[in-house]
Amino acid sequence: KEDSQFPDEVDTPEGMAARVRFQKFRGLKSLRSSPWDPLENLPFHYAKLSHFKNPNASRLRAIAEGKEGVAPGAFVTVYVTVPGAVAAAVMEGRGEGGEVPLVVGGLLKYENKMSVMHYNVTRVKDDGDVIKSKENIVMVCGLRRSEVRPLYSEERLKSDKHKMLRYFPARGACVASCYAPTSWAPAPVLLLKRQKSGVLTLLAAGRVKGPDANRIMLKRIVLTGLPFKIHKRKATVRWMFFQPEDIRWFKPVELWTKEGRRGHIKEPLGTHGYMKCIFDASITYSDTVCMALYKRVYPPYPTHPS
Repeated sequence: KEDSQFPDEVDTPEGMAARVRFQKFRGLKSLRSSPWDPLENLPFHYAKLSHFKNPNASRLRAIAEGKEGVAPGAFVTVYVTVPGAVAAAVMEGRGEGGEVPLVVGGLLKYENKMSVMHYNVTRVKDDGDVIKSKENIVMVCGLRRSEVRPLYSEERLKSDKHKMLRYFPARGACVASCYAPTSWAPAPVLLLKRQKSGVLTLLAAGRVKGPDANRIMLKRIVLTGLPFKIHKRKATVRWMFFQPEDIRWFKPVELWTKEGRRGHIKEPLGTHGYMKCIFDASITYSDTVCMALYKRVYPPYPTHPS
């Protein structure tokens, strides 16, 4: 409820410098058109992933080469190397109905490689259950089932940067991103949630969007302040920062208000975090002055990648 009323708003800590607390964040003039290098400050485990320069061309190549597999109805012999305990369990038939079925499926080219996978998903129903980003979810994609911690984000068709969502939206579609073996579109995807009793319930359904390790997902925070004095287009703002050094540090970042005004910081006033600002039009005392900051985020890397 608080996130819906005050989206992305955070409080500036009084006991810590804001330039230290938010040192990984930066300001953007425009989320759509401002530049952001996708190869900047990548995490260490990105070196273990498969990167596709053109995912769509790789998908078409994999599908074309996959047509040369075994013809339907053909008899084949499959040799599988597994631990002895697993083989004994299959042969003894520990299932309820006797023998345990052994399901064998084929993979297209590159589908044994790990990458950052993205899935277009939609909630099946709004049952009031709150699903946070990075929460454990069971994902079923084709024959594969794995436990992942997806990161949810918006899908912006005209931008290379996408805003991270703190919660899975109850209505509408979003993109779930996680580290997983490569799968090609349009494979179906199911997201299941494990309840406390151990039962799996259907959470969302969708399809594979494709692998893309260079997709930029940005976490957005909003710092807020209130007008203290107003004179025409100028205003003295307080409670956004508490140190003049922080004001000088964030001075290049653009300000905006909830009533639609745009402005910037001119200079700090005193030693308690007051600052002089100028806007494109006069603001009111009931307005709130905001500053948006962004940092790139990544899905949690699995402890035991499949």
